[in-house]
Amino acid sequence: MRLNQLFIILCCFCFGALVAIWLYALEHQQPKTQIEGSTKALIGGPFNLVDHKGTPKTEKDFKGKYMLIYFGYSFCPDICPTDLQKMANAIDMAKPKSEKVEPIFITIDPERDTPKQLASYVSNFHPRIIGLTGSLEEITKVKKAYKVYGVKVDENGKPSKNVKGTDYLMDHSPQTFLVGPDGKFIRYFRFNNTAKDMAVAIDKHVN
Repeated sequence: MRLNQLFIILCCFCFGALVAIWLYALEHQQPKTQIEGSTKALIGGPFNLVDHKGTPKTEKDFKGKYMLIYFGYSFCPDICPTDLQKMANAIDMAKPKSEKVEPIFITIDPERDTPKQLASYVSNFHPRIIGLTGSLEEITKVKKAYKVYGVKVDENGKPSKNVKGTDYLMDHSPQTFLVGPDGKFIRYFRFNNTAKDMAVAIDKHVN
């Protein structure tokens, strides 16, 4: 009996140690959105979209300029407005260097975010913000290029391709990307980064 009890205790100890190691590794591993080293080359790429004035735009139209890009949607109830206001504040705080930066809002919801809808929306935050939309296919391409997550969710908040109507929410990754004049990714900002964080980064990276 004692041998069995000792064996059980030993098994529990080993299992607990394995769980502790796994939790430690999970806590200290780089987040999936952490982008360092050679992985930077995998972020970004060509796109073929339309701005909020109805003018076709590709990545070539921004060549030689820095881009501050946020992916979201105009019907977002909370996160997107907060992040866009943060972007607007950063642009104002980082002057004069931010004058070399194009603040861009790319929708993940092209079905509702028409150029007209985006024109009304982005004007609420900053006169310089450019809204970009396009076909579902083109938006899917640019999301993949920037490793952005964005899907429709049902009334229970679960991703679903069967959502009908126009009254729905989108689950998405709230990140802002700073891209260089050569089109290469520089860094990203999370939801918990402040406008000051963005302004400091703009001042550091923009020449």
